[in-house]
Amino acid sequence: MQVRFPVDERALRYIESLESDPDVQAILSILLSKSGEEFYNYASIICFCYREEDLSNIESTKHLPARVKAWVKRKSFERDETYIKFFTHLFALYSSFPQTYEGWDRLGKFRSIFPESYIYRKMLQRYGDKEEVLISRECFVVIDDWDSRKRSKEEGQKVDVALWDRKKEKGMVFETKVKIYIKEKEHQLDLLDTIHEVSHHRITTILASFAPKQVVLSHLREFFPRRDLSRITVFGIDELSNL
Repeated sequence: MQVRFPVDERALRYIESLESDPDVQAILSILLSKSGEEFYNYASIICFCYREEDLSNIESTKHLPARVKAWVKRKSFERDETYIKFFTHLFALYSSFPQTYEGWDRLGKFRSIFPESYIYRKMLQRYGDKEEVLISRECFVVIDDWDSRKRSKEEGQKVDVALWDRKKEKGMVFETKVKIYIKEKEHQLDLLDTIHEVSHHRITTILASFAPKQVVLSHLREFFPRRDLSRITVFGIDELSNL
């Protein structure tokens, strides 16, 4: 099976321009240095705090797990250097946008960088030195004669991160979300389904989020009650913490 991931250069340049923000770089660095419970806590704050006022009063932030709030209290009391650095850069990023719909929309684009960049760099850490493994991001998918570029944008064309092992003839593609803003983007699920089928199930299609897996699944079932979700694997924050 011949598999390629042609990059959407324009989209990649845009993503890289967002990543160049010093606050984004600092936050990503901390996320990539953590695993397990520590990663869970940092990523949860990004997931559930999406306005400046959430960061100003984390205790009242809805949906943020109680254990994360307790962890924040302890880290703040201990004046933990890494946590203080994380919080300082996250607050600086959030406060750089006006607290209006337009500002939150712009901030949302920056927030969406974190799960994609985290997964892409984790894939590079694990497989980057293997010549037989292709890794790409902001890319289309070509499987033999099937080319996702031939689909319309309404049908879904690109994936956030893709990996293919030429030797094992197996791979993964990721659609990433901070939370699960996918209610009006069913075409992204359609694309994942199609890739799974066209690859004869050799490519695992993954919807990944900083939200807990059960929350993602609950939202998918609520938004798409008649949809067969068996062809899509869901990675929530616990799965990503052990990536």
